[in-house]
Amino acid sequence: FYVDFISPYTYLALAQARRFEREHGVRFEPRPVVYAKLLEATGLVGPAQVEVKRRYTFADILRCAHRQGVPLVGPPAHPFRSLEALRTGVLHREHPRVLDLVVALATACWVERRDLTDVAVIADVTTRAGFDASDLAERIAAPDVKDALAASTAEAIERGVFGVPTFVVDREMFWGHDRMAHLADYLAGRLPPASELRAPRP
Repeated sequence: FYVDFISPYTYLALAQARRFEREHGVRFEPRPVVYAKLLEATGLVGPAQVEVKRRYTFADILRCAHRQGVPLVGPPAHPFRSLEALRTGVLHREHPRVLDLVVALATACWVERRDLTDVAVIADVTTRAGFDASDLAERIAAPDVKDALAASTAEAIERGVFGVPTFVVDREMFWGHDRMAHLADYLAGRLPPASELRAPRP
């Protein structure tokens, strides 16, 4: 489950992640990635870089949140630097409840309007989620944590990931919170691999 907190669609996916796990008997493995690096590798640009798309995206995420029945306010500023929050996710990547931390960080940003560029805010969210936030600034600045985030991003690029959120299972890729229904169908055997699909005849 490739994520970057800068994406409101990542929040929309995370808001339903635990329920999805329960309903479909799966366990997500959150993998923080740097969205900007995905764009750079593919020659794409994010919605915030195209004014008409930025305006549309704002309306779209409000519609999606309304239909999904989840709150959405937005961060204090956008785009913003998400590296410290991503590294916090990486720092706790082996914890069995890391998804809870990732959900908490996304919720703090997109619902509580908290500033994820502030390490003190990240530390508070981390602590409230039940994780160790001691010496957080120093720990997330460690070379092994930085390298792990870079490696996760490189892995995503190698797999063909170009945006977030993206889910990969059995080498099948599903991009976007609105494709979680497709993921559910695939997991249930109702949707074959893309290589086996054929369009209906007219």
